[in-house]
Amino acid sequence: MKTLLVTCAALLMLAACGGGGSTTTPAAGNATLSVSTSGTITAFGSVFVNGVRYDVSGAALKKNGRSVAQSQLAVGEVALVHGRQDLASGQGSADSVEVEDNVVGPIAAISADGTQLTALGQTINVTASTSFASNIVPADVTGLKPGDVIEVSGLAGANGAIAATRIGRAPADESLQVLGDVSALDSGNHVFHVNGLAVDYTAAALSGFASGQPADGDLVVARGTQFDATAVQFTATVVERAHTDPTEDVDGQHAASGRVEVEGLVTNFSSAADFEVAGVKVSASDSTVYEHGSAADLADSARVEVRGTLDANKVLQADRIEIGHVAALMLVAPAAQVDSTATPNTLQLLGVTVAVDASTRFEDKSSAAVQMFTLKDVHDGDTIAVRGYESPAGSGRLLARELERLPASTQVAVRGPYTATTAPQFMILGVTIDATSASFGHVEEGGSMTSSDFFAQAAGQIVEVRGTAAGSTITATQVAIDSIEDR
Repeated sequence: MKTLLVTCAALLMLAACGGGGSTTTPAAGNATLSVSTSGTITAFGSVFVNGVRYDVSGAALKKNGRSVAQSQLAVGEVALVHGRQDLASGQGSADSVEVEDNVVGPIAAISADGTQLTALGQTINVTASTSFASNIVPADVTGLKPGDVIEVSGLAGANGAIAATRIGRAPADESLQVLGDVSALDSGNHVFHVNGLAVDYTAAALSGFASGQPADGDLVVARGTQFDATAVQFTATVVERAHTDPTEDVDGQHAASGRVEVEGLVTNFSSAADFEVAGVKVSASDSTVYEHGSAADLADSARVEVRGTLDANKVLQADRIEIGHVAALMLVAPAAQVDSTATPNTLQLLGVTVAVDASTRFEDKSSAAVQMFTLKDVHDGDTIAVRGYESPAGSGRLLARELERLPASTQVAVRGPYTATTAPQFMILGVTIDATSASFGHVEEGGSMTSSDFFAQAAGQIVEVRGTAAGSTITATQVAIDSIEDR
């Protein structure tokens, strides 16, 4: 039960951005617009970022400062794309795609509930939108231990903590790396801090700094091979100004004259007309269109996708903002009635209709390991895991934020709001749960509880169930209350 709860907590904690594909505002007389976008890679064939498919056949691809093939990029990594987007089709063509990991280094600590890691002095939050590479076995936080060298891509919040979107084991030849804002600069001793890490840049090659030296507030990438875990100090061989800002021009025509799209966590929120996302200053107005929410949902740490154009002061004037939704619902079961031609594409799991869209993250963790994995690769009977939210509200349908194909299994799982029937049965998402022979527990408090305690406490709670299925009825072996829906 403990392993189940840790795994569920790791997989099901936080929001993944919702909504459909990117929407552009046509410019009169133009067939295409230049676009600069920063966001999580959700699928391949070529590369999908922020709901847009970018053809990368002619693009320069980089990861952590090195040229790579498309096969070396992964779903869940945060990428900066510069290119163009066709106004009629919404499809894009990339000139460049660049990924910079937030952290490459050894794990110092893992929290008891598996929701937080520390590496190179950086706090890493494991969330529902965290993908785990196949070189982590099992592919969740329980497959990691202190001392493992990992690479982490994610979204930084106001406090510097990273909401991890992907975690993998670092290749043996990968340099240690940290991405973050310079603070507590001591230019005399050539030391600065990135959150809890001291960076010694005495012998480092510096690049990209207007003054020739880093300054407090600069977003930098520091790379090296020496880390003193006792002093939490890193000796850098390279320190460069990070090129992760979609508002920066690449060839004089991208961000300045075209579209800017950025995914991230809201920081420095003052009002809807004055906040930041991933370091980009944003201003919304009365004409801004909100998807899956409203201006009232904007606040520090809210996860959003913002689209618009830059003004003369490099402030992103938002014409569209997507509000992230809590991926509180989960299904793991054999796929049925897969339809990759309908609009939207759908499948059924345990009799529940699940829709996918251009922002759904696809990963194949089966033995087939298809990199360019989409719903077209899913067949009836494949074991599928989805996480998402009900859409439309009250419909009983799920909009998947993440869809994974898993190794074949007879085990099924469901997570969602408890609906009482007649104990020892209850329902989740219209699925009947028979808990006659189940063990009971609580994700937050741990340990076990009696059947009577569970049914006394379950009303109004989110409940996780694992067992076997016959039709749309699950014979539960493990049942757990999770009282925190929005984490």
